[in-house]
Amino acid sequence: MWRDEGLRAFYSGLGPALLGLTHVAIQFPLYEFLKLRFTGLAMGENAPTDNDSHWLGILAATFLSKVCATSATYPHEVLRTRLQTQQRALQPTHSYDEIAFRGSFDRKDHPRPPGTSNTDGVENRFPRYRGISRTFRTILQEEGWRAFYNGMGTNMIRAVPAAMTTMLTFEYLKSTVKHMQDEGQEFIRLEAELQA
Repeated sequence: MWRDEGLRAFYSGLGPALLGLTHVAIQFPLYEFLKLRFTGLAMGENAPTDNDSHWLGILAATFLSKVCATSATYPHEVLRTRLQTQQRALQPTHSYDEIAFRGSFDRKDHPRPPGTSNTDGVENRFPRYRGISRTFRTILQEEGWRAFYNGMGTNMIRAVPAAMTTMLTFEYLKSTVKHMQDEGQEFIRLEAELQA
């Protein structure tokens, strides 16, 4: 990458990846809201007793919050992927047939900038996607709005169970630590009474 595409190749897709923070900004507040509705527990609270409805409420809140956040923010994944997987340019050391140009202009109907041929007469191809707004416009013009949701179902099959496992584990560990703290405080109180 360094030799053929330069330093910028290591930062391609950074802008859309940073837009991915909006996913978290939607998922976690929505999770806490739904958890409150389903279990009656506000942020940081633990259930007094473990029961199935408590854990089912956490799973349902996680499922719904992840699906909503993914649906709302998935286009940034498409933008990031397109920017990261395209090749920047054809290098003079390669022949035209050696390289697959993912995401580069390769059709006659796209105008080419001046100076896009090598000294050996092989024509350079240049990136189709450059920058968030230009990439967004290019995808919208060439493929339509549905292209921004390509692969979302597959992504959810991976991401939703992972999120459910993560949040269930977090809530379980939080509950376990709280019970251990309560037992420790009770032990300290009983020991103090015995000494008194």
